Amino acid sequence: MAALPPLNALRAFEAAARRGSFAAAAGELNVTPAAIGQQVRQLEALIGSALFEREGRTLRLTERGGAALDRLSRAFELMGEASAAMRESKRAARIILALPFDMASLWLAPRLAARSSAPGLEIITRDPLTALDEGADLAIIRSADTPTGQDSQLLLRETLSPLAAPALARQIRTPADLETLPLIADTSIPLGWTEWLARRGAYGIAVQPAFITDGTGPAMALAEAGAGLVLGRKLLVASAVNEGRLVSVFADGDMPDGENYWLAFARGRRRSDAVNLFAAWFRAEIAGAVDAADEL
Repeated sequence: MAALPPLNALRAFEAAARRGSFAAAAGELNVTPAAIGQQVRQLEALIGSALFEREGRTLRLTERGGAALDRLSRAFELMGEASAAMRESKRAARIILALPFDMASLWLAPRLAARSSAPGLEIITRDPLTALDEGADLAIIRSADTPTGQDSQLLLRETLSPLAAPALARQIRTPADLETLPLIADTSIPLGWTEWLARRGAYGIAVQPAFITDGTGPAMALAEAGAGLVLGRKLLVASAVNEGRLVSVFADGDMPDGENYWLAFARGRRRSDAVNLFAAWFRAEIAGAVDAADEL
């Protein structure tokens, strides 16, 4: 490939030829008219031929200058398109994922840390449906019913399990013991201790939570500290159970959460390869977590 003249000189000539003056080219390229003139003269010296006929302040292209203008303009257009494509490719590799805060912090974060390679990931913990409308690539939605208006896939049906720190768990023999022990209520879960007792047929037991939280993270922290019993989502408490920080209080104490996890995409929006690969990885991780949770 033949050596090219300096790019700045070519750019100065193309802008001056297209705009019809050094001053207009200088304004476009954010330099001085003198700098444009110097670059053009440098280019003319390199090719050994005049590119402009100068009549006062008026520029007129020579035959050689006119022949070069169209090709140079197209070349700069192509470079602009290539630059835009590279920027778009970089954006395409970034994935915007919306999901509940407790799932992001308790379940997803450790798995991302262990993943050897991952695309750029932006995590949003506000309302996932709203985030999809605002440009998120995919979302994890907790809902009893199939989310409307989106392309959704069921990930899992969540289960609640009564849990406590080991020392507190040793004090529990029957559901009636809950009447005298501190309980933790997590308002982010649609069902609570009253529903759990009813499902076991343990009527007539009055329970009053000692602590009320609006998220799984604080509820688990209280439970791990021995402050009370908690109904925990098995997917989110699996690490705490595996590590012995929490133990299941009743062997047959699980009950449906009342909500399911859905993987959702904005309907009608094209999915990049990076999004599809990440979604496949996420589904595989969920499947593995479900198998592990079933063994708890």
